[in-house]
Amino acid sequence: KKENHRRMGHHGRLFAAALAVSALLQVTSFTSAPYPVLRSAGARALHARDPSGRPGSLSPASLAGAPRGLSLLGRAVEITGRRSSGKTSPSMAGVEVQEKTEVVPERVRSFLGKVPGNALAGLTAADGAWSRLRSDAFTTPPPTPPVKERKGERYLSGGARAEYDVVVVGGTLGIFLAAALAVRGFKVAVVEQGVLVGRTQEWNISRRELVALVETGVLTEAELDAIIVSDFSPQRVGFTADGEDYLLDTIKGVLNLGVDPLSLIAKVRASFLAAGGTLLERHAFQEVNVYDDAAVVSTTIKGSGDKARGAGGDGAFDTETAAEGSKVEVVGRLMVDAMGNFSPVMRQARGYQKPQGVCVVVGSCARAGGTDWVDNSFGDLIYSFTPIKDDRQYFWEAFPSQDLHGSKKESRTSYMFAYLDADPRRPSLFEIFDDYLELLPGYSGVRGKTGAVPDVANIEASRALFGIFPSYTDSPLPVKFDRILQAGDSSGLQSPLSFGGFGSLLRHLERTSTGIAEALDLDLAKKQDLAILQPYLPSLSVMWLFQNAMYVPVGKSVTDPEIINKVLKSNFKTMEKLGSGVMMPFLQDVIQASGLFATIAGMSVFDPLLVPPLLVWVGPVPVVIWGYHFALLLAYSAAYQVTKAVLPLVEEQLDPMEKFQWRRRVEAFKYGSGGDY
Repeated sequence: KKENHRRMGHHGRLFAAALAVSALLQVTSFTSAPYPVLRSAGARALHARDPSGRPGSLSPASLAGAPRGLSLLGRAVEITGRRSSGKTSPSMAGVEVQEKTEVVPERVRSFLGKVPGNALAGLTAADGAWSRLRSDAFTTPPPTPPVKERKGERYLSGGARAEYDVVVVGGTLGIFLAAALAVRGFKVAVVEQGVLVGRTQEWNISRRELVALVETGVLTEAELDAIIVSDFSPQRVGFTADGEDYLLDTIKGVLNLGVDPLSLIAKVRASFLAAGGTLLERHAFQEVNVYDDAAVVSTTIKGSGDKARGAGGDGAFDTETAAEGSKVEVVGRLMVDAMGNFSPVMRQARGYQKPQGVCVVVGSCARAGGTDWVDNSFGDLIYSFTPIKDDRQYFWEAFPSQDLHGSKKESRTSYMFAYLDADPRRPSLFEIFDDYLELLPGYSGVRGKTGAVPDVANIEASRALFGIFPSYTDSPLPVKFDRILQAGDSSGLQSPLSFGGFGSLLRHLERTSTGIAEALDLDLAKKQDLAILQPYLPSLSVMWLFQNAMYVPVGKSVTDPEIINKVLKSNFKTMEKLGSGVMMPFLQDVIQASGLFATIAGMSVFDPLLVPPLLVWVGPVPVVIWGYHFALLLAYSAAYQVTKAVLPLVEEQLDPMEKFQWRRRVEAFKYGSGGDY
């Protein structure tokens, strides 16, 4: 090492400076065994409550370990359902859905009865999944774990290599990463339990995220433009508190593109196959055996299953099962788990714990029925006009849409969502959907150009929307097994305030595909070598305080039902005064230390009387834990500025393994500090 540094001369001294800046960060981020303990302990503390419901009042058990931004926008990749026959939901991937009998409000039954298909059965299946998630049964491991580690055993003989470099399990979001790897020349197989198709309702996204498909060589600019079906601005943000409405209606370029998932998936699928990829449809994942030389994915061929399942597919909560066919083994050097929020591999890696947060979403894609109330000249990013009620605060989102592959008529999509936890006392999806129908006429985001209010009894809905999006404080999910990585929702890369992992997957697509490609080139397979591909990101961890501030624990005493709306109103007023340099990263799920500090300081100056009740609402312990992550956010910001300047100067002096490690560290500093904006 001394000789190497002597040769490097001036560049070596610069690199040594970079090492010094990042040394402490490496301890907490990459190499220190105690850090996951700190992270998970902090996760528990963020949601710890005493019996009275006061935040941050921790029992000795919850403090067994030492302690481990504001993104407000969800991804419109909502889960929908249409049919159900009872039994076990494939989408829950090993989680048996017990569909208990719930009283269906007549208003919900009547509304869903008019939606094409069997929307009521779909909502029933989704509610069964929601019920299961809140029960103790969710934390019970299956009799046979889906991941079996065969340490000391080899699967291949005579020096043979695995048939595939990467096996991606879960195609709806996995196909994007699979295609990015295939166009690089790797042999990739995608295992999909149904038929790989998109759904018939737009996904909303920003162009800066969508262009990742062009940058990684998956699609051309022309192909990208062809799948965009709507481009709308401006977007609104609004909150009502103390009888006063705050409305910011000049936002542009944020989640303003509607893409056709059916066309998008078809084009990415074609790109994947053209690059030599292998698509195994109707292959249901059973288990993966991890040997010293290969990951062997066992699947069962299904005789049917023609509906899209993940990321909002029609079969997302479908409980219809098909007869089992023959067993097929797919052998790869690495396996990527892209099976979504209920992935059995992810659940095993997380020790079958309940999620700390859940975003529950209901809504519809509808058009006027007798009254011209649709105004698609704008979209809503986040809007709230009601106070806390029954242990929940409701938020709204709306945007232009159309019945893509049905009538093609112009429609309005609206969501109502709430940030909850997995407390078994939470209401059913039927009750939440009934709240949506009750409050819909009062939501300004769905009124006509002349102020016409929708008549729920007469509007024509082409689709009912509902979903549950769990999130975990210990995210991104640290690598737990040799030869296995996560992507999409199962990775935990998405914000705890978002509706899913489509946007985050695209934001990280270049980083993830490049890292996997370099790991394959170096034949890396051990979890300690792959861990750097799913690093700790303080920019993600700081978001949990905001999720904590926007949800209401069951039974919590609420002295001011408008506290959440007041905080958000003050927050956005402050960001508006600070300018787009602060506002825009926040709106696109990117937290930066400078913008976050400026917003907090600004709120203290512009609205000082709100700070004490806010601290009381959140509680001292979550604030302290957030301060820890914020300190690392500052440190990562500094480390990124140093390492991104130094690494290019010394990179050629490093051996391949050192290059791989330092490139991943610089990426972690970049994304962990919000430098990807």
